Amino acid sequence: SFIAFQKLVGDWNGKQGQQSTLLIVKTIEGELIGGYADVPFIVTASNTIGSASRSCLFRMENDVITVYGKQHSLCSKKIILDSTRRIIAFGGGSTGKSDEGFGMCLEDGFSRGTTARCEAFGNAPLVKGHGGVFDVLDVEVWGFVFGQF
Repeated sequence: SFIAFQKLVGDWNGKQGQQSTLLIVKTIEGELIGGYADVPFIVTASNTIGSASRSCLFRMENDVITVYGKQHSLCSKKIILDSTRRIIAFGGGSTGKSDEGFGMCLEDGFSRGTTARCEAFGNAPLVKGHGGVFDVLDVEVWGFVFGQF
């Protein structure tokens, strides 16, 4: 559930140095997509976690991983965690003509999501067909510790 996600990730990111997180989604169609966040997943007053300049989105198809955003260091690369609407989204903040929405957004208690062309990450929709709407089969979240050894 979103509430369990928010608590567990909030606890993780509350520890000093624990900020980078990998979110992996498997759709019911078997597609693997996700996002890497270089900022903590915490709720802020504005619901925007902040500039995530090293964050990226990815999709995996036939054992090939395509990464979007690693060459884009735009300040518009944002991670949004909205506890009222219970969504987590990558992207937003751009007013460019090629921006169609969030690069990836999980909602409805992580049961469904959307993906669209997002100027901030330079990505095409991460899933095929269905207008960028997908049903979620599984979600995994991994946290990383850097400089602790």
